[in-house]
Amino acid sequence: MSLPLASRTVVLVPVKPLSEAKSRLASDLPVEARQALVRAMLGDVLAAVRAAHAGPLLVLSPDEAYGDLIARAGARHLQDAGSGYRAAVELGLGSDEVRRSGSALVVPADQPRAQPHDIARTLRALDRADVVLVEAADGGTGALGLSPPGAIPLAFGERSGEAHRRLALERGRRLVELDCPSLAHDVDRFEELLDPAAPPPGPATSRLLAAEPLASVAESLAGV
Repeated sequence: MSLPLASRTVVLVPVKPLSEAKSRLASDLPVEARQALVRAMLGDVLAAVRAAHAGPLLVLSPDEAYGDLIARAGARHLQDAGSGYRAAVELGLGSDEVRRSGSALVVPADQPRAQPHDIARTLRALDRADVVLVEAADGGTGALGLSPPGAIPLAFGERSGEAHRRLALERGRRLVELDCPSLAHDVDRFEELLDPAAPPPGPATSRLLAAEPLASVAESLAGV
């Protein structure tokens, strides 16, 4: 397999403002460590996408704090209004890039385990499908491909994997479901980063986990 792919699909990576990102980790991490972790995870996602995809890459966020990571990935920042995940994706689907392309792949920013070969599989699947779904281990949506971009309404939230599947079937869309382990484990709780059954996180996230204060938190959780 030759990477990166010369795909026309636009990859969309939504990420919350740095001040709000991963608030569920607040009980485990001080704010500076939490923000460093969010940046590391986004950096790993963008690196994995860019290794698989030579085409357009948009980061959707109301925050300009990710500018260095976006520039390093050769991506474009599309500033949303901070109205939520679904609204950010809808903004991306309405972008000039997606209108010209006719297809989009949504990859959440909290997928630090993302691997180029799994991203490439989802991109290739869009050549033969209207909807490509990678369901997350918790029932959410690990990745969602749409061709055309309005193939189905967005249903991000609890059990969104099931909702996106149902919407595709109800509308008679060609649906391809993929088992992509590196895209099936998003991070809402710190201990999810330590799951031995999941693929290891990318290099930026792994380096952060090995350093203080995250190393002490990981050791404490491992001893519970």
